[in-house]
Amino acid sequence: MKKSINYAMVFCLFLFSCKKDNVLGPDVNLLVKTDAVQAKVAVATNFSAGTNNGQAFQHEWKLDGKVVSTIYNYNFTATKAGTYVLAYKGYNEAGEFTHTYTITVPVPVVEITPASSKFISRILDYLPAPGQFVNETLGKPEQAQKLIGSTTNLISLGGFGGYIIFGFDHSVVNNTGNDLAIYGNPSGAPYHFSEPGVVMVSQDSNGNGLADDEWYELAGSEYTKATTIKNYEITYTNPKAFANVTWKDNQGNSGEVKVNNFHKHNFYPEFAANQETITFKGTLLPPSTGKVGSIVISSPFDWGYTDSYSTGDDYKTNLYNSFDLSWAVDKSGNKVDLKTIDFVKVYTGQSADAGSLGEISTEVKGAVDLGIK
Repeated sequence: MKKSINYAMVFCLFLFSCKKDNVLGPDVNLLVKTDAVQAKVAVATNFSAGTNNGQAFQHEWKLDGKVVSTIYNYNFTATKAGTYVLAYKGYNEAGEFTHTYTITVPVPVVEITPASSKFISRILDYLPAPGQFVNETLGKPEQAQKLIGSTTNLISLGGFGGYIIFGFDHSVVNNTGNDLAIYGNPSGAPYHFSEPGVVMVSQDSNGNGLADDEWYELAGSEYTKATTIKNYEITYTNPKAFANVTWKDNQGNSGEVKVNNFHKHNFYPEFAANQETITFKGTLLPPSTGKVGSIVISSPFDWGYTDSYSTGDDYKTNLYNSFDLSWAVDKSGNKVDLKTIDFVKVYTGQSADAGSLGEISTEVKGAVDLGIK
């Protein structure tokens, strides 16, 4: 009896082995055979796998580790620029076949043409913080639109965090040296009055024409100093009248943007979407106000800020501060290699009071791409 059972088991194993030997592993024919693939934002790239020997097998496609398809093909469409890893596996009971693609999707670039302008071509957003010029000529959205194609008009950004976002009719290229000029109205010695603005840049990584991608700060002379506060937040409350605008910050401080009799109106931006409170975030630069005799001054920083009478910029001739896109850092302070940028954001970098002269408020008169003469 024992011998017959053993013979039966051996016979069954033999039959199973024969059936398995008749199954061939996947002999895969890939539509895209290279390892490195270049794709474009919002444009589909088709990947598929067929068989060379007629043997059936199953499919699995993983994009950055996540299964995205279990059929023979996968259409890859990037929503933004970046590097992606697409791993394919074809398998059956006899074996498996694998192939890995590295997909590079470059940032969409709007090329410079003979018709391209070096000046601002559009204003994407303008939201000032409370300030004495807000809600009057120099602090209204319609005034911000006058920066298009010009460097002679003026817009006020109000107190800390108030900002303007603009773009050009092309992508600004990161060339050797300074790439961008932003015009302001600081004054020089002996009665310095600078109102430094922080500059940030962004690429249109998703190609939608909107400034909704990651922002990078152009790190100026104060960026690494202990007196500079990163990730600063301040919240202003609307007084809904001609009255001091109260504020609180994430450092446990509170204060007021004080009104004056030269501007008898509400200092809170009445055109802001939120009419109760408004919060701004960014890098807070140390105050630099003081006095020469009885005259209030606001000293400039060495370099890297707009509306600041910097040593390396000739305000007597050019009336602008210049910026190198190679100064860009990410939110962790790491340097970023940007080949081009599409959007620029300028915001008031100080939270300071200049007495009878009002709050420190960055002013912008325009900007130009220094790569276009």
